[in-house]
Formats: sequence, C-alpha cells, structure tokens
Amino acid sequence: MNKLLKKAYARFWVPVMGRFVSKLIPLFEGKPPEKQPTYDINGDKCK
Repeated sequence: MNKLLKKAYARFWVPVMGRFVSKLIPLFEGKPPEKQPTYDINGDKCK
C-alpha cells in the first residue's frame, strides 16, 4: 500500500498540483518564471 501511494504521489499529485501552482507563479512573483518548472522529484531525469 505504501509503495502504491508513493507512485500515485510521484506520478499524479506532483505533476497535477505542480502545474496548478506554476500557473500562479506570475501572480505571486509579478513575472513569469525564467526556467520551466520540472516535476521530477526523484531526480531521475537529471542523470
């Protein structure tokens, strides 16, 4: 069950909520972000 929740968090929750929050970045900071946000919480894609 714990493994299932970890996968659901990494594959669903982080990308969905991350995209939602990234839409709010210009409202908080007053300008769009310089770099595109990444949703890789495990660091797998950086290698």
